[in-house]
Amino acid sequence: MRLSPEERMRRSRSVRLHVIVAMFTLMVLIAVNALFSSRYPWWLWVLMAWMPLIAGHSAWAMGLFQRDKEGS
Repeated sequence: MRLSPEERMRRSRSVRLHVIVAMFTLMVLIAVNALFSSRYPWWLWVLMAWMPLIAGHSAWAMGLFQRDKEGS
């Protein structure tokens, strides 16, 4: 199954938004961590949890989870 150009554009925008939200959230968490408990970088746990989600979302946007309807 091939993605239409419109669907590919819509999916890439959603991934881009996901990455922007992740980066903004991590910037806030890094600032909070620096203010309150700078000895332990707990924001890294959030980063490690979020990166596979973004990788999966990117794979979905590229159509890697689509099945061919021709029966292959």
